[in-house]
Amino acid sequence: MSYKEFSYYYDYFNYNADYDALAQKIHSWAESANLPGKIACDLGCGTGELAFRLSDLNYDVIAVDYSEEMLDVFMDKKAELGYDNILVLNQDITNLDMYGTVDLFTCTFDTVNHLDGREYVQKLFDKVSLFMHPDGVFIFDMNSEYKHTHILKNEKFNFEEEEADCIWQNTLEKENNRTKISIDIVDKQANEKYFEEFYEYFYSLEDIEKMLKKAGMYICKMADGETFKEVLETSPRYLFMVKKEH
Repeated sequence: MSYKEFSYYYDYFNYNADYDALAQKIHSWAESANLPGKIACDLGCGTGELAFRLSDLNYDVIAVDYSEEMLDVFMDKKAELGYDNILVLNQDITNLDMYGTVDLFTCTFDTVNHLDGREYVQKLFDKVSLFMHPDGVFIFDMNSEYKHTHILKNEKFNFEEEEADCIWQNTLEKENNRTKISIDIVDKQANEKYFEEFYEYFYSLEDIEKMLKKAGMYICKMADGETFKEVLETSPRYLFMVKKEH
């Protein structure tokens, strides 16, 4: 799955996201792992906010996304802000093709949940394992089963802003371990309406560990993806640091 028209409104409606805190947490974990180098690859990079911050932290950044619309926004920001050193690739992250090994892989803001089911999550993990340096790390987050079944559920969220409005409708399909998400956007300045629909899938921690193990990796650190503190049964998001098995 990749965002289309919503890509151009993503930053507008995602202004509460704390990219600074996330980047610092990732950097802290990466430093604790004594990485062999500073090559970082941000998978599902979206509009580039994390990639920019990793670059500011002196990583050599490769940014990958399948959505041409997201990358349109990224490239405009990249040129405006002067991040000429970031390499941007338009690739499906489940069919990743790198030029060499990567020291730090990142994949955040629920990108893994957006993949079309277990088969594609496994493909992603396999590709990361293939291209990650033997002493590198993979840091990613996932919305939890608890969030899908107790918070997102069948809720509707209305976002009303000066330039555009967004109606976000969730439909829980618990038997399929997924939530259908329907987005209606009204651009009040352009007098245009847009609609998108896609799924987020959720998995138990046991299933995530099994898929990682199959890819030859294991979880070495884990935190609540919102507070960065201890994981609770009610944690809406998990943040993982993963290493290769030796």
